[in-house]
Amino acid sequence: MYVARSKITNLEGEVATLKGKVEEAQADKECVEVELNAQIVNSDKDLAAKDVEIAELKRRLFEAHEKSESLEIDLEAERVRADTAEEAKNAAVEARNISTSALNVTQNNYAKAQSIVDTLVF
Repeated sequence: MYVARSKITNLEGEVATLKGKVEEAQADKECVEVELNAQIVNSDKDLAAKDVEIAELKRRLFEAHEKSESLEIDLEAERVRADTAEEAKNAAVEARNISTSALNVTQNNYAKAQSIVDTLVF
């Protein structure tokens, strides 16, 4: 009976020790769970911040794309104006050449007419 009582006492001690270890493990588990939950909350906050940053970057990219298209349209308009100005310049040069030719013809005709008048007057 003494041996059985001794074994029971030993087993009760081991049970108490194991209960203590289980309680420590549960406390450690709860601490780890709290830490993990805090990390999850921080990760969620980080992800939300990254989502905001991505949305801002997308908005800025869209604005840059629209500005680029606007600049391309402006550049094309400038090219058209330059082409129109070049065409106007060429037309003015052609008109000046025609005017110069007409003036030369007129001067020649005047000189001929003057020589006829000079012949008739003398």
